[in-house]
Amino acid sequence: MLIAGTEDGLLERTLLAVESLQSAGSQQQVIAGVTSYLREFGFSSFGMSRRPRTPGAKPDILLDAWPEGWSDHYREQGLYRHNGIADYALVAQDVFAWDEVPPDYLEDPKTTVASHDAAAFNMREGLCVPMPSALGMGSVWLSASHFERAPGLKRAVRLLAYHVGQAVESLPPVPNDVQVLTVRELDVLSWVAAGKTTLDIATILNISDHTVGEHLKNTRRKLGTSNNTHSTVRALQLGLLRL
Repeated sequence: MLIAGTEDGLLERTLLAVESLQSAGSQQQVIAGVTSYLREFGFSSFGMSRRPRTPGAKPDILLDAWPEGWSDHYREQGLYRHNGIADYALVAQDVFAWDEVPPDYLEDPKTTVASHDAAAFNMREGLCVPMPSALGMGSVWLSASHFERAPGLKRAVRLLAYHVGQAVESLPPVPNDVQVLTVRELDVLSWVAAGKTTLDIATILNISDHTVGEHLKNTRRKLGTSNNTHSTVRALQLGLLRL
């Protein structure tokens, strides 16, 4: 449900979300700390990335709470090479909505492909928070089919994004050759760590056992592990998962 209320109420809810991040010890806990807050405004997914200050450069995914399959599709199709919104994030001074990007950044006809594909993943609107760092331009992305543009929302999101970045940076470093696990992959692996079988997990998450197996296979590929136990241990070591 979308929220309504004063800017003071918005700030109070934002601070509660920020407080939940202070004890986050894994990516899973960082994601959980802000998901319900963002849903109040209609945001269905979010993520954090970092890329060199060169338009078209391949980004590093630091936090993946986007729709299932979007990150892989974005990379495999090379959509980052024709993403005017991401290019604008390299120079933007503050939080901006996707539809506030200057037309000059959308002149490449191929940018419509990225927008079309994002819409197919239910990402039609959103906000971007530029977060400069010594390692490149970081950004926190919020996406939705439609979100409520409440008064003070951009300021609140800027505050939240700063603390999300701090929480992510404080986690154990993930080696460059390890890809970030998606929300669903983390969910499945956390249930494996809790001793659940594939059938158990399928029932709990209301997905097929085949889908559970695919998530576990993707997790092994990303972590470079040979079995599910190895995946669990590796994820704990990297701070991706906490029991």
